Amino acid sequence: MNLATHYLDGSMIYGTTEEQTLSLRTMKGGQLKVVDVVVNLYVSPEDLYTKYPVPKTEKHLHYMESESVKCQHGNGTCFKAGDVRANAHPQLAALYTLWIRQHNRIAEELQSNNELLTDEELFQEARKIVVAYIQHITYSEWLPALLGDDYITNTELDMMHRAHSFYIREADPSVSNSFATAILPFAYSMLSDNIILYSENRRVNGSLSLKEHYNSPLYSVMNYTDQLIRGLATQNTQKVDMLFTETLTNYLYNTHPANLFGMDFISLAIQQSRDHGIPSYTEFRKYCELKEIKSIKDLSKIMVEGSVDKLMKQYKTWDDIDLLIGALLEKHADGAMVGPTMRCIISEQFVRTRVADRYFYDTNIFSQTQLASIKSLTLSKFFCDNSNNVTIMQEQAFLTLSKSNQMKNCSSFPEFSLQNWMELY
Repeated sequence: MNLATHYLDGSMIYGTTEEQTLSLRTMKGGQLKVVDVVVNLYVSPEDLYTKYPVPKTEKHLHYMESESVKCQHGNGTCFKAGDVRANAHPQLAALYTLWIRQHNRIAEELQSNNELLTDEELFQEARKIVVAYIQHITYSEWLPALLGDDYITNTELDMMHRAHSFYIREADPSVSNSFATAILPFAYSMLSDNIILYSENRRVNGSLSLKEHYNSPLYSVMNYTDQLIRGLATQNTQKVDMLFTETLTNYLYNTHPANLFGMDFISLAIQQSRDHGIPSYTEFRKYCELKEIKSIKDLSKIMVEGSVDKLMKQYKTWDDIDLLIGALLEKHADGAMVGPTMRCIISEQFVRTRVADRYFYDTNIFSQTQLASIKSLTLSKFFCDNSNNVTIMQEQAFLTLSKSNQMKNCSSFPEFSLQNWMELY
C-alpha cells in the first residue's frame, strides 16, 4: 500500500485526498499557499563569511505544521507540499517550489482574463493546465532522454508524431509492483554526493553536501533556488548502475547530525522487492521477450564487465538474481540510459499510464488551439518562467550543454499564452 496516485496527475503538488488538497489551497483566486520570504541571496555558500547578502522577497512552499510527524528533519522545519518527499532533496524541493509558482501564475492570469470565474473554477483550470504541462514534459522530453529517441519513435510513447492519444477503457491504469518496487529505485543511482551550484554563466559557485541537506532542504532552497535549478540543467547525472552515493548507502534516514550512521537504501530496496514477491531478473527477461539466460556465458554477454563473477558469489544461480540488481547491471541499450529489461518495464508502465487515463492531456480535453499552446511548452521554458533570475537556458534542459544544445535567451522560447482560455465556462 502507498499514498501515491496511479495517474500522472500532479499529486506531488496537489495531494492525493480532498482534505490534503484543501489544506494546500488559500481558497482565494484559485491559488496555492506560499510564504513570502525575505531571503539573503549570496552568490555562493562561501559568501556567507565574506560578503553582505542581497535581501529579496521570494515565494516559496508553505511550511508544515510544527507538530507534524511527517517532517523528518531534526529541527522540525519542513516544506509542505502534496508529497512529503518534497523535502528529500534540495533540487526536488526547488522543483516543487517552481511548480507551485507555475500554478499560481496561471490562476492569476486566468482571473485577469475572466474576473467572473470562481476560486474553484480558477483552481481546477490552473491545475488541469499544470498537469498537462507535467504530462507533456514527461513524455516528450524525459522519456526520450531516458529510453532513447529512436526507441520512443517506434512505440506508443511517441507523443510528437500523433495528433491525439486514445483512451482504452479496458487498460489497467495501476502502477505495477515491479515498476514501483524494483525499477524506480534506479533513479537514486543517478544522484551525486555533491550538489553543484551554478551562476548564470554556468560557472561553478560552490556546492552543497547531499548528506547535510538530505531531508533538510529549507536553507538551501531559500538561498539558492536559481543555482539549484541551473544545476539540474548543468551537472551530469551519475550513470545508472550499482554505484550509489554514500549518503544513500550509509546515512539514509539519518535525521540528526549527532547520529553517526543511517540505513542503506539499496539493501532496503532489495528486501522490499523480496517482501513483495517480485519475480527474478531472468523471469522479466522472458516477459520482455529478450534473449533467455541459460548459462554464465549468456549472462556475461549482457552484463557490464566484471559483474558476473560478483553476482555468482552472491546468488546460487542466475535465476535467483533480484530484478533491481540484474537491471542495474545490464549493459545500457543503444541510445538509452538504462538496459533493455529496465527500458521494457518503464515503457510498458508509461504506455498504460497514458492509454488508461481518460483525462490525459491530448485526449480531446483541450481545444486544438489550447493543445497547441501546451505542446509548445518545454522544461527549459518552465525554468525560465518560474525561477527568480534565470535568463538563459539550453534548448533541452534534460540534456547537458553541447554544440547542438546551446544556451539561448529565455525570451526566445515560445510564449505560453492563455488567450485561448478566454471564454471559459
